[in-house]
Amino acid sequence: MANKSSGRYYAKNTESGTFADITMLFDGVAVLKVDGFNAKGKPVNVYTAQWVNNQAEDFLITTLDGSNNPVVIRENTDIEITFIVKQKYASSTINVLTQHDGFVNYMTNSDVWIKSAYMGNKYVHCVCLKEYKPTTQKLGRGSDSYMMGTITLHCLDAPTT
Repeated sequence: MANKSSGRYYAKNTESGTFADITMLFDGVAVLKVDGFNAKGKPVNVYTAQWVNNQAEDFLITTLDGSNNPVVIRENTDIEITFIVKQKYASSTINVLTQHDGFVNYMTNSDVWIKSAYMGNKYVHCVCLKEYKPTTQKLGRGSDSYMMGTITLHCLDAPTT
């Protein structure tokens, strides 16, 4: 069975580096989904106050652009990468645990840039700030061995095209 995430999700671990297909970087890894590329964080520069005798709220947007128009700044969000490592997604014989550990280390040991062809080639610079543990481990089962997990990455900037 072909790996349907081939040509869909890319990563790099240096700003000047070139994006590489995750399935080529880590044979046997299939990205099942990436959530959060289109998320918007809560506003951080908007002040509001409601008074006990009035339904209308007072508000102030504290940031202005070069033309003195208000600009809402939002909290950066997280993206979640759900993946599986399994022999059937590999182009050659793999050690599932080794490929899993390599992929997880790549995503969690430094800042990374993730790009999605599904999202019009949007990419985001992010870093893992949360713990990780596999959601499913089925090892020692020959070609039926697999590992699944979800890595949460904090966006260091808004997604860019």
